[in-house]
Formats: sequence, C-alpha cells, structure tokens
Amino acid sequence: MRHSFFDSAGIACALALFGLSLGYSEHSLAAAVPDGPAAIEAGPFVITPTAGVEIKHRDNIYLQQNNQTDSWIYFAQPALNILTQDRNNTYQLNYQGEAAWYQVSRHNDDNDYFDNTLSGEAHMEFSDRWIAEGFISWASLHEDRGTGLSEGLIGEVLPKPIEYDQADVGGSLQFGSDAEVGWLLLKVGYMERQYTNFKELTRPRDRDETTVATTFFHPIAPNTDILAEYAFKRIHYPNPFDNLAQLDSDENSVSAGLQWEVTPNLTSTAKLSYIDKEFKESGREDWDGLGWTLELLMQPREQDTILVTSTRHPEETTLQGNFIKRDVFTATWTHQWSDRVYSELGGLLGQDNYAQSFDNREDDIFNASLKVGYEFRRWVNVYTGYAYDRKNSNVENLSYRDYVFNVGVELSL
Repeated sequence: MRHSFFDSAGIACALALFGLSLGYSEHSLAAAVPDGPAAIEAGPFVITPTAGVEIKHRDNIYLQQNNQTDSWIYFAQPALNILTQDRNNTYQLNYQGEAAWYQVSRHNDDNDYFDNTLSGEAHMEFSDRWIAEGFISWASLHEDRGTGLSEGLIGEVLPKPIEYDQADVGGSLQFGSDAEVGWLLLKVGYMERQYTNFKELTRPRDRDETTVATTFFHPIAPNTDILAEYAFKRIHYPNPFDNLAQLDSDENSVSAGLQWEVTPNLTSTAKLSYIDKEFKESGREDWDGLGWTLELLMQPREQDTILVTSTRHPEETTLQGNFIKRDVFTATWTHQWSDRVYSELGGLLGQDNYAQSFDNREDDIFNASLKVGYEFRRWVNVYTGYAYDRKNSNVENLSYRDYVFNVGVELSL
C-alpha cells in the first residue's frame, strides 16, 4: 500500500469543507461531484478556476456569554489551481481567497476581512522505490472574533479581528515498497506565524515551529500496514512576555499503529502515542502522557460515506496556562440521495484543558450541523445548512452559544 505525504492532509481537507464552525476548528465532508470542475488547457498547464458565494446568519458573532450580537455575513471565495505534469511528476500552484462583509457591527467595529493563501506542491517519482514531495505556502489570515487571542471580553474591546501572516514549507522522502520488508517515510516542516495588528497583545504570541518525523511501515496484509513513528517538534517564541517564563518547548512523540487502504486514493489510520513536552525554562512544568490519532473512513453502502476522527494532543495556548491538552472527536455522514442531491450530517465533541492555568480552566465544546446540497448543473452546486455551536467553560465570560444558518453557491467552469 503506497503512501502519500498529502494523504492525511487530504482527509483533513475533506473535513474542513463541512462547516462545523467551532472556535478552534471547522470541519466538513463534501459530497463528491462526479464530473468535477472543468479546466482550461494552456500549453503544458491545466488551469481550474472556481468560486463560491455564501450568505450566513450568526446569532453571536463575538461569541459572548451575554449581550450577543447577531449579523448577516456575505462571503466571496475565489480559488485557482494550476497543474502541470511530467510523466509521473506533478506540480501545482494554488490560490484560495475568502472575503467577508458583515451587515452589523457595534462600537464602530470593522469586522470585515479578506484572507489570502498562496501555495505550491510538487510530487516527484524518481523510481518505484523513491518518491519525494514538497510544499510551500504563504497566507494572510485572521482569527474569528471571540476565538484565539480575542476570547471572552477581549473580543468586545478590540475594534477589528486579529490578523496574522503564516508561512509553511516542508517535504517528505519515501523509500521502499510494499513487496519488500516495508518502507520508510521521512518528513520535515517549518512554520512561522507573525501577528500583524494589536502588537502589544499579539507580539509575544508570534512563534515558529520546526518538525521532523520518520515513520516505518511494514505490510501485514495486502492493504494493511503496521507503523512505528518518531516525531520531534521545536516551538520557539521570539518575543516573549517580560517577566514571564518563556513558552519555548520541545515535543517528542513515539507512536505505533495501523494504516489500511479504504480506496485506492484514501487510507484510514489509527495511532497511539507517548508524548513528552519539555519547556526550556524551569518556571514552566513539563508534561508527558498518552495521545492518539484516528482517521476512520467507512463506506457501508455506495451512497453513504462515514468519516470518524479522534485526536488527543497538546496545542499551544492562547492566553492562559502553559499549553492546551486537547481531546477532539468528530463524525460526519454524507448520503447521496440521487445523482444531484446530497446531505451531510456532522458533529463534534471537544475538551480543552489549560495545563497549569491559574484558574484551572477547562472548556467543553459541542457542535452539530446539517447541510443539504443540490447539483443544479455540473458547474453550479447550491446548498443550505444549519449549525449549532456551544462552549461551556468553568471560567466566567468564556462560555457561549451560536446558531448559524447559511445558503451558498459553488461555481466552476
């Protein structure tokens, strides 16, 4: 069973399309369009433009416990993919944009934003035994009001969303084959995030992360491998708070698990990990414990697809504690009622524990959503959806509820 560096990213992208709008996560599973968008051939390049338009109503745009503010929001989502291929080698350039306009703002706030992401990917097969992949991206993004660094009452004080730039670069090298003892996958990655406004609040949260991982896969059945993995991550904050212990840390994890092929293009994975997080300064308490990753794709009938994910892992904190111990479980069910009509039902349960926070903060998060789509034409897909989002926190002014209704159109050539 061959492995691609982007396999897990592909599953994550499928989740991201489902619109489970949580403060720290958005998930989705999009129904497959049989023919797909049309492309423009320009010499050696294949160019695929797409666009989305959406209208959304949210009951609590600032994610406040009291005095909620509702608003209609209008979205435009242009995208462009440029692909070229040389034998088994492929190279892609991508652009993804999202602009949003809010009908209602308060305190003379400016809630509008325009996110942009540029990325490039390369897949190179030197032989059946040697495969290399790489990616690079730059993004200008924002944090939704009431999330990240603008949680709670801070979200009411700031006059606009917090913005940041993020650069990512990385790659992988795969050696071996299924016909032999097994194969080895080496990965490296680097991420740098810089906040661009409200610098007194955000500058100490600028960070960069360096990741190195190696995974060995050994076949035990025609479409099933056992795996053993070691990963190292170094997290660095270049502008720490004055008079506070730095948040710089190293994370080491050792994992074992299974990977099995569901279809020729998608795999499921189950991993159990031991994670050790060590802070550079003694003023921060180290942590070690168990983590896991589950990505389970099932297709009980041709028209049904079920995707279940579960993770436990440490995340960098926003405003409190040394880090966040995060548990997340998601499930999405897509049903194809006909060639044109589909529905998507999803749910998410999550818990965030803020390690060594002064108030022992713990958040319970729940989300449920339903989406119904109709492929009016090959190049026009219309949909509508409803979502309920809730966070219960043991810290005052951090709990909230949000009800979201949306209608959208996806366009292509």
